Amino acid sequence: MVEFALLSQKTLRPLAALSVRENQAGFVATNLMTMAQSIFEPGSEIYGIWDGGDAVGLLAIIDMAHPDAELDDEDDPDGVYIWRLMVDRSRQGRGYGIAALDFAKSVALKKGRSNLVISVVDEPGSALPLYQSFGFAPTGRLVDGEVELIMRLA
Repeated sequence: MVEFALLSQKTLRPLAALSVRENQAGFVATNLMTMAQSIFEPGSEIYGIWDGGDAVGLLAIIDMAHPDAELDDEDDPDGVYIWRLMVDRSRQGRGYGIAALDFAKSVALKKGRSNLVISVVDEPGSALPLYQSFGFAPTGRLVDGEVELIMRLA
């Protein structure tokens, strides 16, 4: 059964040890980098993705309504941004990505947000088809060279 747990001292090492396939390294930062950067991202939450006690991935979100969130002029403060999502190379293709998207959606709804936002590298092998099949649609924006997608929740 897939479970999600906030990052803790106990879970840091197993999550830091996970990695994507070599050809995916340019699509997402390492988990260690995400954990370090989260210190400087107001409204960020880091979750480990677990299955049967084994770390299988990492989900990082940012609540854009956080009073100290650093928003661009076009960012929607009524959203939860999926900042990073990775599934370990040995666990891909088993539904963990969809489970993480479902979890992020439930977090956004619990927070009362109207939108779930994600950005993705648009290159062969990226998760763009997965996100679109889940219901995300392009906003027309590029954010740091990535295609921004949105799912309206309300």
